[in-house]
Amino acid sequence: GAPTLAFAPSSSIIHPKKSFFNTLSKNVVNKRLSLLSDESPWYHTCEQPSSSTKLQMSFNDDDDGPSIITTVVGVIFVLLFVGSSLLPIFDMAQQGRDMTDLSIADSVVTRQDAPEKLKGFESKYDSLSRAAIQEKLNAIAVFYTVDESGILGSNIYLSYADALSTATGSSTVKATTLDQVMYPLILKRGRMRMAPPPKEVSQAEEVLREEGSEPKTYQLIPSSKAQNDANALGLSLPSGDIPLYIADKLAFAGPKGPQVPLFLEKADAITSYNRLREASGKKLPEQPNIRTATLLDQLSSMEKGTRPGVSQLVFYGAVEDLLKASEMIQ
Repeated sequence: GAPTLAFAPSSSIIHPKKSFFNTLSKNVVNKRLSLLSDESPWYHTCEQPSSSTKLQMSFNDDDDGPSIITTVVGVIFVLLFVGSSLLPIFDMAQQGRDMTDLSIADSVVTRQDAPEKLKGFESKYDSLSRAAIQEKLNAIAVFYTVDESGILGSNIYLSYADALSTATGSSTVKATTLDQVMYPLILKRGRMRMAPPPKEVSQAEEVLREEGSEPKTYQLIPSSKAQNDANALGLSLPSGDIPLYIADKLAFAGPKGPQVPLFLEKADAITSYNRLREASGKKLPEQPNIRTATLLDQLSSMEKGTRPGVSQLVFYGAVEDLLKASEMIQ
C-alpha cells in the first residue's frame, strides 16, 4: 500500500513565497536553516496573519435576522463550494480510479512506482497553472557563469561550488531563481508575466527569439553530490534533468494542508526524516525509505495533473546555496 506520512506537530510552516524581483525570500532561507540546523527543531513554525474582517451580505437595516437576499446568496455559495469540491471526485470516478487506496504520498511521480500506477490518469482539477508552478520553482536557487562580454553560459548550476569550479578567466558567477530560467531558456516556452529577469537572462531570451539564429541549448546541472547519489541509487537522468529525493512518512504541516517535500539533496531528506523521528519519540523506522524522482517528471505531472494533490509538493534546495544566492542577489 501507499506509505503513510507523519506530520510536523504544527498548524503552519513557513513556505516559499512569490518572486521578490529576483530576491529570495528570507522565510525560505530561515525555513531550510531550521530544518537542517542542529540548534533548531526540525520544523519551524510561524504565526499566520489574523484577520478581523468579516463579510457582511445582509441588506436589512433591522435586527430581525438575515434578509431573503442574504439567505439566497448564502445557499448559492454553499452549493458552489460543495459542487467544486466534488468535481475532482467525479473526474476520478469517470476514469475508473479507486481513491480509497491513495494518499498524499501518491502525489509524487517516482522511479519506484509500479508500471501501471495511475497509468493514463490526467485531471484538470489537479493540474497547476504556469503561475503556480513558477511560484514553486522560485524556491530553488540557481547559478550561472557570465563571460567578459556579458554572455550567459549554457549550463545552469544547482550548486554554487560547482558553478564556481567551472568559471574560467574573466568569467563571473551570478545567481537567480529557477523560475527565471526554467520555462524561458531551458524549456524554451516563453516568459509569462513575472518579475523582471537578470540582464544576462533577458539578453539570452532575446537571442532565442531572433529569427534565423540557431537556438542555444541551456541545461540544468545537478550538484555533484546529488548526481553521485543518483548514480548510487541507479537513477537514470536524461541530459539537463536533475534528481529529487523523497523520504517516505515525511511531510510538513502547511496553511493549505500537508506538504510533501522534494529535496534536491539526498542528505537533506535524511536529515529532515531523522529530526521527525526524534520528535516522534523514535516511533518511525531508524532508516528512511528514500524514493527518487526527477524535476522534469514532476513539472510534466503538475502541468497535466497526472497525480492527485500535486499542489502540495514543495521543492527544497540546499541551505548553503540558498544563503549564497540570497547574498549574491541582494
